[in-house]
Amino acid sequence: MADKFIAWIRIQELYKHPTVLFPFLLGTAIAWSVAGTIDWRVFAVSIIATYFITNGTFMSNEYFDYETDRINIERVGGDRVGVTTTGGTRVLAEGLLPRKQVLIASIIFFIAAIPLGLLLQFYFDTGILTMPIGVLGILVGLFYTAPPLKASYRGFGELFMAIGFTIPVFMGYYLQQGFNWLPLIVALPWAVDVPALKIIREFPDYEADLSANRKNLVVTVGKEKMALIYILLTASSLLLFIPVIFITRGIAVLLLLLPIFFLLRSLIPMIKGEWKDKEGLDAICKNGFIGILFILVALTGIFILKGLLSIV
Repeated sequence: MADKFIAWIRIQELYKHPTVLFPFLLGTAIAWSVAGTIDWRVFAVSIIATYFITNGTFMSNEYFDYETDRINIERVGGDRVGVTTTGGTRVLAEGLLPRKQVLIASIIFFIAAIPLGLLLQFYFDTGILTMPIGVLGILVGLFYTAPPLKASYRGFGELFMAIGFTIPVFMGYYLQQGFNWLPLIVALPWAVDVPALKIIREFPDYEADLSANRKNLVVTVGKEKMALIYILLTASSLLLFIPVIFITRGIAVLLLLLPIFFLLRSLIPMIKGEWKDKEGLDAICKNGFIGILFILVALTGIFILKGLLSIV
């Protein structure tokens, strides 16, 4: 019984939830810095809805990635499971839970988010885009691996991830203050680096993805060309910090040195070709993941400080 409970906790990939929670917090921080106020009821309901959608996404991906995960022996991190590893949780690959139960659980989580979205739109009057964008988030999360789209198997996984991980930034702002281009502009470094990280994390999974007929960009285009794309995307994300600097104009922008440091630690070895070595690739993936998380932490910190300074 205890093993089953641990397996259910493990398959939720709670250690990866910050990759969705932090973008939402960023959007909320931007809204607060602009208006100086937050509706905490809306915030609480939307955080729960975000958790449900994220859980549904991770579980459904685990279900539909079963064949790939089962044969993946080159994953980053080996047998470990954590934020910097690739190849899923291996809960289903190791037979710790019935696959059908996991699929049902993912559907339940998706459905559970719908009444919360209705509550936000029609009771809290958060705006007409609340439900449509919430449903879009569900569809992007589900069809990332689920048929008939199976986006990550057909070369659209990077696009789906860019959309799926940018939606929380927009919604964090929209649910508090309505439509504005500001959160989307601020989120550009994040939106560009998300597919970059996805690309580099496909490198160690190449053989497993090829065997499972998963035609992502690395399998379709090849590692050499996608290494160049990773370099271009990561460099672009660094340049996209420039609009943020002009928008905020304060000492708080020094926080951007954190993501810049780790992204460069991923970018420079990539340029040198160290991705061709397993140890080098592991380090590139790890620094890329840490760097992308610090993008969110730094941007959120900047707008929190901006809001605090406007109060005093």
